[in-house]
Amino acid sequence: MKKGKKGWILLMAFTTWTVLITGCGKWTGNKQDKVPEVTMAGSDTENMENPENSQSTPLPDIQELTYYVHGTMMEPIRSVSLIRQGEKALVRIEPWDGEEEELFDYPVDAETLDQARRVLETYDVASWAGFRGNDPNVLDGYSMSFQVEFVDGSRIEAFGENKFPKNYHDVFSELDDLTVEANDAFYKELKRNYDESAGRNTD
Repeated sequence: MKKGKKGWILLMAFTTWTVLITGCGKWTGNKQDKVPEVTMAGSDTENMENPENSQSTPLPDIQELTYYVHGTMMEPIRSVSLIRQGEKALVRIEPWDGEEEELFDYPVDAETLDQARRVLETYDVASWAGFRGNDPNVLDGYSMSFQVEFVDGSRIEAFGENKFPKNYHDVFSELDDLTVEANDAFYKELKRNYDESAGRNTD
């Protein structure tokens, strides 16, 4: 990230980071504290509570996966991606003020993508394909986006505003667990940039 750029966003982001660290002791990633558990009509409640009982669809290897969930408060992170790069992989964090040069990339083991694929299979994310949820009766709620492209070119996309596909909270929570190290590293860099822009000693 460029030093001193968009200071007010750094201040806001750092303030959020400070609240998360001091209030929680650990940043919880891209997930919200109180995200409503909204499901599609006719979904299988028993299998939602016990995903191992559901009929999961085997999936190809993941090429790239991007997701986010947001509430009404602006957050430092816009989206989180898992990206395959040959035999390696990375987590890419896009800040709200992100321009291409400001994307934060963090290398991870390729096994992380395999773990993510197993999460999608466990919760039958294949059933999300084409989901477009919206509850117009909720004014200030949450929105989510999920996009995954597989190595064979196939894709799954789902979007929701106050109405979400089944098990989405569990899926996003497990993806947050897989990307938590990258998120922590992003916030440390954000703090360092804020300190430098404020003229503080970061040694």
